[in-house]
Amino acid sequence: MSQPTTTGGRRQPASSPLSDLLTGERGLGRYAFYLPLAFLIAFFVVPMLLTLVWSVFERTNFWMEPGFTFGAYADFFGSARFENFLRAMKSSAISVLVAFVLGFPIAVFVRSSVPEKAQHKAILLFILPFMISEVIRIFALRPILGRHGVLNDALIGSGLIDDPISIFIYTPTGVVIGEVMSYLPFMVFCGFLAMESVPRYIFEVCDDLGSDTLTTLRRVIVPLAAPGILAATIFIFINGIGVFLIPDILGGPGAVNAGTLVLNAISALDFPLAMAIAAIMLVILMALLLIGHWLFDLTKLLDPAKR
Repeated sequence: MSQPTTTGGRRQPASSPLSDLLTGERGLGRYAFYLPLAFLIAFFVVPMLLTLVWSVFERTNFWMEPGFTFGAYADFFGSARFENFLRAMKSSAISVLVAFVLGFPIAVFVRSSVPEKAQHKAILLFILPFMISEVIRIFALRPILGRHGVLNDALIGSGLIDDPISIFIYTPTGVVIGEVMSYLPFMVFCGFLAMESVPRYIFEVCDDLGSDTLTTLRRVIVPLAAPGILAATIFIFINGIGVFLIPDILGGPGAVNAGTLVLNAISALDFPLAMAIAAIMLVILMALLLIGHWLFDLTKLLDPAKR
């Protein structure tokens, strides 16, 4: 057992064998950095690679067997599934645009007008809804958007319309509303995270130069916050394509996205088709990340805030 040591005249407690095992120069502590990496490889990289491999397997009655065929991809691109996938991409793109128009100005306002000590608390208000189950958040929109819901009652009561409007629910518009309401906080959070690296005096300089708000946003703020905007765009776009809860609850029977297609393929025991659709989603995600990193360097989001 090691003896107590003295440093600067002070007596240091003796280290125990367990402490040496965990924190010593040759202890297990030096491997702690590799644990997250091992977790990422085991539960992300390996499943994604297996998805790509299984997508070219041959279908059997109840599972699949090793082989090499693009039959699942041909089945996807040569059927109405591909058209539904494109419609889901269009709907997600609209959701991204609406979320940007509504969410990014909030991030800019918080960064430019809210006192620095209260900025994180203000952003926290937009994150709190994510502490509630997504199913509950989406289902709660039905009594609001329905023909006899809160929104229609308010429009009728204000005299803007005479009869209830059915466009808010069980339509593509309802899906867009659901996606925006579900993922808007990500645009606010990522936009604010990127804006933290923008000095606050930038806003004052633009005002002194006589720049109007739209010009400042377009030529100064948006380019500086581009990494955060792109990160939020990718998240909203991919989730809009893949999460089947929103079209199921708000889109009605005809609303289909990639998540619905995968679920239907699994229900039909067509596992190679399900893997092929998941692989296509993975390729789209990786392509967007690579393009975004090449254009804007997404690692800037992790830079220390410059106040």
